[in-house]
Amino acid sequence: MGLREIVEEYGGKLTDADRRLLAVLFVDPVESSFLPAVTVAKRAGVHESTAGRLAQKLGFDSYRTMKAHLRNEVISEVDSAAGRIRGRLDRMARGSILDALVESEVRTLMSLPKQIDHTTMTSAAEMLRDARRIFLFGQGHASSLTNLFARRLTRSGYDVVELQHLDWQASDVLLSMRREDVVVVCAFRRPAERLDRLLAYTRDVGASCLLISDLAGLAVRPKPDILLAASRGEDLDSQSLTVPMAICNALILELSRCDDGRSIEALERLSTLARHFAVSGEPAATKPADPTRETDDEH
Repeated sequence: MGLREIVEEYGGKLTDADRRLLAVLFVDPVESSFLPAVTVAKRAGVHESTAGRLAQKLGFDSYRTMKAHLRNEVISEVDSAAGRIRGRLDRMARGSILDALVESEVRTLMSLPKQIDHTTMTSAAEMLRDARRIFLFGQGHASSLTNLFARRLTRSGYDVVELQHLDWQASDVLLSMRREDVVVVCAFRRPAERLDRLLAYTRDVGASCLLISDLAGLAVRPKPDILLAASRGEDLDSQSLTVPMAICNALILELSRCDDGRSIEALERLSTLARHFAVSGEPAATKPADPTRETDDEH
């Protein structure tokens, strides 16, 4: 069993320090599997002792044993960890920052289908389709993504409620949650404080939870019903939303394919309303948006 699967199946509690350490390990498992605990801990911003405690939590005798397990996983997938690092530095040196960024984004997007299979994506879309109401939460960089995702879901005819913060005011919004509802959380790198409380409350109510995340999502507890997690790039400091945006776009398109015309009908009503409220002299929409085209501004 791979280290990611071991983390996913772990039933105990993982601290914020544990999650930060795992994020470092998973963002570049090839390099990490050759680094000492002190280096990995330094990159994660945690104490070196965290590495040993995490390894024991996951059933390993020591961090050294866990690192060896990770190394055995990746060693067959690459020729050389050092060669990979040198290649990355060479690519950065040869071109501009923009060239390197575009290359990195394309490479990361190309790996997305290998990390999230079609069955899981379809199940997530069906979960959203069957929801009475969809609660959306994202904080920090994730908030801009959840805002756009909420708008697209609303335009597709779904009842959406956005959670801006997980503080005492959130109780006013969560009071209406029912077991037929779905909570969608976007969380990257370091999950928001009190996220565990939101997930626990969702479970208590009986509602379902969909988590859209990077590799840090593997360590989120309580575990969501469906996890759509994929690497956002090779650099730990990368804040790119390209990959999670692609996941959200794919969900919208999957919804339009499986909801028996609900999305199309909602978009037709949207176009009618746009024409109705158009100010005299301004152009109005003449036809409904096509949800199968990601570039359409109407959706």
